[in-house]
Amino acid sequence: MSQSPLLIEGPKFPFFNFEFSSNSFHLSQRFVINNQPIYLYDSNPTEDEECNLDKSLNNDEPLEHTIRTATSVWDASLILAKFLEKQFYENKINFKEKNFIELGSGTSIPSITSSILDAKQVTITDAPSVIPQIKKIIKLNGLLKKPLNVEPLDWVNGKEHLETLKNSRWDYILGSDIVWVDYLIKPLIKVIDVLSTPSYTKLLISHQSRTVRCDNLFFSGLKNLGWNLDKISHDELNWEEGFVKDGVEIYYGHKE
Repeated sequence: MSQSPLLIEGPKFPFFNFEFSSNSFHLSQRFVINNQPIYLYDSNPTEDEECNLDKSLNNDEPLEHTIRTATSVWDASLILAKFLEKQFYENKINFKEKNFIELGSGTSIPSITSSILDAKQVTITDAPSVIPQIKKIIKLNGLLKKPLNVEPLDWVNGKEHLETLKNSRWDYILGSDIVWVDYLIKPLIKVIDVLSTPSYTKLLISHQSRTVRCDNLFFSGLKNLGWNLDKISHDELNWEEGFVKDGVEIYYGHKE
């Protein structure tokens, strides 16, 4: 039985232009990581690309969590990206030695950020119908030669993909605004736990609180599996002024 999507608050950062275009835009209109603008779509898509997007939008996948939300830019993803940039500038994460995997990536801004910051390896995951969109974003940002993989991973029906991904040793699991419907929370928790290596893997979740029920299911579910979660102070979140939002928190997690 499908469930109705939640009413979602509008974006805090609507002024950023993510268009890859021949037109010049001032950097203040761009979302920039380490002086590099991030692009999410082409101002002049080819006929084939438009056709592929139409097919994705009309695709009846078992769960309503794919491209209809994957094309949106969520505030939590921008806040997490800027937090990662700050960790880079303050030498708190040595990206060149770390392997990252992002869950429910959508526009993949935290993953693109990690790649721009020269992460050792980045793996971007989402439902199968979102994969073509993610590959296009990688190309738009000139990251084809980076150590960056795109893999399908449906939390509910992707057992074979999870079996492959769990064979890698991940330094960081990333997620931004991926806790929003209760029927996906238990599968998500399982994926996080399967992918992690105790006493090694860190979890960075940028979470926008939507309902008390969803929050309780997610955080209590992780704690029941032995995860310790700490909320990062807002003073530690952003390198640039303004990349905070009421109701959005970043949680650092680890499992002994």
